[in-house]
Amino acid sequence: SARFGYGGEDCPKVVVPSAVFCSRSSDDGDDSSSAPHSSNRGAPSKRRKYSAPVSLMRVPPDDCFPTSGDGEGSAGFIPIYQSLNSNNQNANNADSGLIQDIDAWASVWEYSYEALCVRGRGKHMVGHKSPTLSSADEMGGGGPIDHPLLAADSTSRTIPIKEQERQRALMLETMFETLSAPAAYIASSPMLSSFAYGRQTSLVVDVGHSGARATPLVDGYCLSVGSVSSGRGGRWLGNIQQSVLEGVWNVNGTEANSWNGWGDGNDEAGLPPCRDEGIIPRYLLRPESEKYPGGKLELLKRSPFHSMAVHEVMYEMMTSPHVLPLKRREVDAQAPFYGYGGEGVKVEDDRMIMGEGKKVDDDDVVNEEQLRYVLPDGTRVNLARPRAGRDLRRLPELLLLETLPTFVQPPTHGRCKHSHNNMLPLQKLIHESLTQILDVDMRKELSANIILTGGASLFPALDKRLSMELAEVLPGSYKYKVIASKNSVENRYSAWIGGSILSSLGSFQQLWLSRKEYEECGAVLGLQRFKN
Repeated sequence: SARFGYGGEDCPKVVVPSAVFCSRSSDDGDDSSSAPHSSNRGAPSKRRKYSAPVSLMRVPPDDCFPTSGDGEGSAGFIPIYQSLNSNNQNANNADSGLIQDIDAWASVWEYSYEALCVRGRGKHMVGHKSPTLSSADEMGGGGPIDHPLLAADSTSRTIPIKEQERQRALMLETMFETLSAPAAYIASSPMLSSFAYGRQTSLVVDVGHSGARATPLVDGYCLSVGSVSSGRGGRWLGNIQQSVLEGVWNVNGTEANSWNGWGDGNDEAGLPPCRDEGIIPRYLLRPESEKYPGGKLELLKRSPFHSMAVHEVMYEMMTSPHVLPLKRREVDAQAPFYGYGGEGVKVEDDRMIMGEGKKVDDDDVVNEEQLRYVLPDGTRVNLARPRAGRDLRRLPELLLLETLPTFVQPPTHGRCKHSHNNMLPLQKLIHESLTQILDVDMRKELSANIILTGGASLFPALDKRLSMELAEVLPGSYKYKVIASKNSVENRYSAWIGGSILSSLGSFQQLWLSRKEYEECGAVLGLQRFKN
């Protein structure tokens, strides 16, 4: 999501999805949802009309669908970042944090101007009519703004330096040329998250939608050495949860429809609850969706809009109170989802833990009615009796498991080492990052300041369980400490809070890149100043 607000405030005032709608004309037939536009600034006459914010609970407007009649193309829905685009074929950039359409990024900023009443000076002079103000400035309809802009750069440090500088140059150009900023500054997300916790040197572990990243920060500067990433994140967990609910596994690139964990002695069929129709997002449940032709809905289901709407349902489910806190892992405990998708394991009694002779505690099956999760379409999921339901309550453990079940293993392709094929657990990710730091004293200082942040790090007791797992991989001489806020708002919006703190400091005001400096030196001066 994209977060906006004024510096010095405690939390963002505007939070919207990182995507926009775009109107499609009859002569516009390209696939905008899969082709990146980060370098296509284009003439104004050729740019599409973007609208923000988007709602994943409603069908996109009619003008977002192609009118060429060929049935191909996108549904006029553009995710801002490549990691949000389910049609992205470039696996190496899947977790890079690159902006795929800079004009869409600017349109979300324009919406924040309206929501926060940024444009126009009349809002500062209530009751004091000034003859020097035009009507457009009084109403906030256009013109320059008085506030400098601070943007967070979420680009991964694992991609080439030229790609990082190219994106920052595009961001600066947009902030000055399109957003009319009097001054601007671009800061990296790990640096802002570290400042939010009051630390200039730390190891920031960001567990987000597209994966997990570990970024060392020394004296306020992000290091490329030691920056590693993993594919285990919120979207990965959501896909696993969706596979369990639908009962269709993808094992080594082929679908397997074998034992699914939903068999129960009291259940006649033992079928997955969403096997027939799959996960139904909210926009398909609204009455207006029935008025759309079948071709438009099928086009919408193949677009990133549908995948994001389904993931929103999955995220709500895996962050519900039924998820168990992450406790200490027992030596003989069975990993969740083991045996799913046909691993040749025969289950005679579903209440038996796989591979063990112990019965499930009665406390896990009591109060069964309260452990039934209801999906938006009314489907009731039993999380108390079937083994699949009990494993869904242990879903966050997959972030820390060293050996994953077969059906959640990623397909093997010839990808780079920083792609999603790198599926390190969080404790191994931290260990890999620290081992790349050559200075011993720096490694010890970083291990004592491990900051856990991100929307997928909000699972109960994840920080405590991660500390236990680190005890097995880090040397005993290291005094490691995992720092995570108990406030979900501070944890999820730590980068924005850090930017709010940074922009309100008096010593920071001299670091802004002014419009005059930009006009004289261009983006080169900004790239030299924003090396953080």
